[in-house]
Amino acid sequence: MAQGQSHHQPRSGGGGNAMPQFDPKWVSEAIDNDAIEFMEKFGLHLCAKQPGDNRPGFNAMTTAQIRNVFSEVKRIGARLENWEEEYPAFLMLRPKIAYNTARAVQRTRDSRMMDFKKVFDEAHGQVNDSETFRRFMMLLEGIIAYHKVAGGKD
Repeated sequence: MAQGQSHHQPRSGGGGNAMPQFDPKWVSEAIDNDAIEFMEKFGLHLCAKQPGDNRPGFNAMTTAQIRNVFSEVKRIGARLENWEEEYPAFLMLRPKIAYNTARAVQRTRDSRMMDFKKVFDEAHGQVNDSETFRRFMMLLEGIIAYHKVAGGKD
């Protein structure tokens, strides 16, 4: 893969489920069936489950960590008619994720929060107007839903 290219390759290591590849076009252009499949696989990946074990793994991302960010995304989404006013709050989501990730990594060195941050940052970089923000919000909502379906930690 060329330097500077940011598509994610599957990783192995604790959890038994490889990190699926994110495609930025799901935010910049359109959400499609591949995006839905990504959301499902990534939601499971964030649970860090071991093969044959129904419990979330030690490195799992918690629903509280996701909700912490998603509540602000939803707040911004409720005011999209004022996108120019909300854009600075949208920009501030990246430092918020960075801070939450640093806290998670202090507790668990290989936290799946790092993987969430990578995808979040790449998706965040595709947002430039209210329409791309809507797709960004739908992507996060799908990831959260599948994380919960997969038995994500509270």
